[in-house]
Amino acid sequence: MVTTSLTARVLLANQLRSLDDVDWTVISGDAYDDPPDGVAVKVIPIRREFALSDAVSFAQLLRYLRRQRFDFVQTHTPKASFLGLPAARLAGSPAVYTIHGALYFAGNSRKANLLGWCFERWCCAWANCVLVQSREDERVLPAARICSRGKLAFIGNGIVMDRFLAPVPPAMHSELPIVMMVSRLVAEKGCADFLRAARSLTGRADFVHVGPSEHDQRDALSAADVAAAEEAGTVTFVGPVEDVRPYLASATVVVLPSYREGIPRVAMEAAAMGRPVIAYDIRGVREVIDPASGLLAPRGDIQALSHVIEELLKDPDRCAELGDGCRLWVVSRFSEDAVIDRLRVAYATVAGDAA
Repeated sequence: MVTTSLTARVLLANQLRSLDDVDWTVISGDAYDDPPDGVAVKVIPIRREFALSDAVSFAQLLRYLRRQRFDFVQTHTPKASFLGLPAARLAGSPAVYTIHGALYFAGNSRKANLLGWCFERWCCAWANCVLVQSREDERVLPAARICSRGKLAFIGNGIVMDRFLAPVPPAMHSELPIVMMVSRLVAEKGCADFLRAARSLTGRADFVHVGPSEHDQRDALSAADVAAAEEAGTVTFVGPVEDVRPYLASATVVVLPSYREGIPRVAMEAAAMGRPVIAYDIRGVREVIDPASGLLAPRGDIQALSHVIEELLKDPDRCAELGDGCRLWVVSRFSEDAVIDRLRVAYATVAGDAA
């Protein structure tokens, strides 16, 4: 169960294809027109922000799950989990909660962590099994009394490594180095920080953003901010792309100034392609990018982030060396094959407990 089909299409497609011993139905909050072969789809509208319509969505989920009586229901993304986990349990199906990055985490504000604690506690209370992608979440959630250790299982995150190790021609060319960010255009991903870093380094590199606008999100970058950056020539906005690899192949460095991540896939993808990834030092990111590399800046410190970018742009040899180091680190730790093996074990456990 996902709030938007983008999650199934981008993050889960390989798992749906590879775990072919599972008869999958994807319940999506919006249209999912191109699922993998053999995957059924049921659309039940779910808004990403909390709204009065959530009561209608919950009722529809409950009715559908009661009719289908799935062997288990696995939820991804916050809103689908908030509504889907209690709906699954009340419908009589075991519920599996997948945490891509807990809303409770070190470095968050007190208010945000109070809300995050309540949210995660709610979801974990309804779940029979809680799957985490981050080793940090695996440690923190039991310590914060959000989830019992007995419910937790670490599955990690990974990419189809061969796909990103194979060379591809670049989509872009420039006489200047290319500094690239790949993300949704929202503040949580650090897009405003990327724009500020681009302004401070105007003329040193071409700054490029790849990824979709999300106007339905409360923290979406405004059209005015995007237009101003384009008109000033500080950032080129490519928009959403079907295949990110030619754009990553164009990059000199990749920047991920995100304020919250689980285990960021774009950091793995860029690193596997030999690009150094400059990011904020937050949960998940510091698992993908070696903290000893010097590529991580304190969360929210745009000046420090810009300094790391500038230093790499001035030293192409060090840039290439760090890119090679990022590749070795990621290739040895983040293949999705290992994730799929752990999922098989988790599913077998849930199915066995339900029998």
